Amino acid sequence: MKRKITEISVFEFFLCMFVILIHLLSEGVDGSMYVEGYPKWSVMSIIFYSVTRLTTFAVPAFIFTSALKMFYKYGERKFHYLRFLWDRFKKIYIPYLIAVTAYYIIFCFVMNFEEFTPFSFQKLIACIVTSDISAQFYFIVLIVQFYLLMPLWMLISKKKSFVFTSCIVFFAFAITIASRMWFPVLDGEKFGYAAQIFTMHKTFTSYLIFWILGMYVGLYYESFARLMDHSKPLIYAGWLLLAIAHCVLSYMKFGGLIHYTLEPFIVVFFCFFSMFGFYIYAKNLTFALESKGKGFLTSISRASYDIYLIHCLIITIMFRILYELEVMDVFARFAYNAVTTYTLSIVLCVLWATIYDNLRAMHNRNSAIRARKIARRKRYL
Repeated sequence: MKRKITEISVFEFFLCMFVILIHLLSEGVDGSMYVEGYPKWSVMSIIFYSVTRLTTFAVPAFIFTSALKMFYKYGERKFHYLRFLWDRFKKIYIPYLIAVTAYYIIFCFVMNFEEFTPFSFQKLIACIVTSDISAQFYFIVLIVQFYLLMPLWMLISKKKSFVFTSCIVFFAFAITIASRMWFPVLDGEKFGYAAQIFTMHKTFTSYLIFWILGMYVGLYYESFARLMDHSKPLIYAGWLLLAIAHCVLSYMKFGGLIHYTLEPFIVVFFCFFSMFGFYIYAKNLTFALESKGKGFLTSISRASYDIYLIHCLIITIMFRILYELEVMDVFARFAYNAVTTYTLSIVLCVLWATIYDNLRAMHNRNSAIRARKIARRKRYL
């Protein structure tokens, strides 16, 4: 029986925290309807933008870990496609539908945002289909595409050949780079919903290499773990060089100095080294906390999807509250928002996950007791 890869749960804890940080920093980078962001080329603008760039590997890493866990689990098992889709629908899409509906109702009736008023089921359906109601929801549209193509990934994974694997990885890398460089930008007026759905970051081809790598890592996890242990200096050195290049070149593009045509290559390789580097850190931390605080990190990881769904709502509400309290300093707004968002999203989602797990365990116990009672009655009949 395969061991439980707790280090991946700890790794996902950090990814979840990074996603929240990206959205907290957005007001300092791009501003909001309430305040302007920091002026370009100011020290704070460079800091906020650079930290954002350094943490944007979180979504590719979530794609990577999703495939890793999937193929670590299903690699040697019999795969039932319809059962798999139903399981994913319950765990991924139903919470997404609830979250989008909650966002829409609050934005319409509480926040009174013009683009969502008056209430309309047509607008709500459009929000569900396009996922544009909140910045983080594009991940759900993206991951569902990978789930729908699961028979293809299973078919590819069954071919045990180094040459075949190398070709698939190279092909996935080429498709990812090509998608990021030449993906068409559709005219919103001409193509309607299609222009909102078929964007680079909502199409699986732009993240294909991260899924394929996760797939093969899940199939050969122990070999991957040993390789990472032996490659620490190379990975950390590569991350440092790519992080500097990524931040400098991205900010020069943001500041209007360069076009930066090599961005897809730099971004993809930066994501590789960031994922592997933080995986090594998470693995070492997991073993260091074996008998101490690991449970706290894994409990947050179990609630990470709920945190992912809810945190932008808290941030958006806090933007309004801080504006009404006349807190206009960008850094002060960031600090207050960070404390509130991290605290509320973690506490509420971990509490809900704990209650749900307890209710589910109670239901399973009661079901088992009923099954034993029925079995005993049949024995005496």
